Amino acid sequence: MIGWMFVIFVICLALAVPVGFSIGISATFFLVFGSNIPISIVVQKMVDGINSFSYLALPLFVLSGAIMVYGSTPRLMRLANLLLGRLPGGLGAAGSLGCGFFGAISGSGVATTASIGAIVAPEMVRQGYDKGFTASLIAASGTLGLVIPPSVCMVVYAQNAGVSIGSMFLAGFIPGFIAVFLLGGLSVVVAIRRNYKGERVAVSTVKDVIMVVLDALLPLLMPVIILGGVLSGMFTPTESATIATVYAFLLAKFVYKEITWKQLYRTLVDSARASASILFIIAAATPFGWVLTMKNVTAIVSNAVLSALHSPALIYLAIVLILCILGTFMESFTIIILTTPIFLPIIQSIGVDPVSYGIVLMFCICIGGVTPPLAVCLFTSCRILKIRIEETIPDVWLVIGVLFVVTLLLMVCPQISLFLPGLA
Repeated sequence: MIGWMFVIFVICLALAVPVGFSIGISATFFLVFGSNIPISIVVQKMVDGINSFSYLALPLFVLSGAIMVYGSTPRLMRLANLLLGRLPGGLGAAGSLGCGFFGAISGSGVATTASIGAIVAPEMVRQGYDKGFTASLIAASGTLGLVIPPSVCMVVYAQNAGVSIGSMFLAGFIPGFIAVFLLGGLSVVVAIRRNYKGERVAVSTVKDVIMVVLDALLPLLMPVIILGGVLSGMFTPTESATIATVYAFLLAKFVYKEITWKQLYRTLVDSARASASILFIIAAATPFGWVLTMKNVTAIVSNAVLSALHSPALIYLAIVLILCILGTFMESFTIIILTTPIFLPIIQSIGVDPVSYGIVLMFCICIGGVTPPLAVCLFTSCRILKIRIEETIPDVWLVIGVLFVVTLLLMVCPQISLFLPGLA
């Protein structure tokens, strides 16, 4: 009956049933037809699944990122443009760096893609960049909002894997910005080959440079406040999300004065809807995961993989390829919740640190975010530029290649992601 549970899940997805309902329906199907357990356990497990203080950080990080769009995003882009805008392909590189900056305050790949893409993408096209390459580059850079802390996906993974949220946040910094600079480098290389020109940056004096840097300083303090407070023990990761939200509100309303009360209300409503959909997926996945544990599926899959593949490197690579494939048609939170109980024991049995694996998992989800058919970040950037997703081919394979190279690098050299947590 476990096999039928997965079949029902896939059928529901194929019929465009929302992910949360697909998970819940498949778990309920098993309990009704494959066990004598009362169906009321589904509701109990769903409530238990989100009854966690750590999960309170999730809607708060979503809200803080949404509020920071007002005032902070343009200032971060001006700083990125100041640093890289004069290079051939510099505007694309600045867009990647802007996504890195914004990812450090938003916690969401889609939010990063939409916020930075709305500013950079039309200007890139105006300067002669191909629309397909522009959409691909912004989408890939935007997905890094999942890797660069604070990340909503990291909160979910840490809760399911039993690792420190603070360690996950620290582990994502170096890999995230390595990917940012490699994507920026790709923009420069493509610009040279296709004869894209650098932008004339509207900064002519040292005073102008200082003003741009100072203007972006307050938004850049957000990750410093979050990580500094968590690591110093002043507050928990959940409390840091509250502080981040208050800080974002103060900047948008009283410092930059770019958000009205009406816009704040709309932001609150949109953030509540986004958070509710995420939390419902988490809640629905809890009875699903409970069924897998009850039927010992984790041990069965683990033993099958370990008996079929004897090399730890091949085992790790096989898991990464499976995660990348799942990312092409499955939502990020679903992947984390459903695969972590299955794959994490295997990963730990071959000697991989769960924090290091968590960052590799985030990159696998990033690859899925720009790989059709799901490709939520790629769809977002295509919507901004009003093009079909097919028009990003073959350029999208270039950015997927960069993300995959970083993923392999982290698999071979886990010290890259573990360096900062080790220092802490």
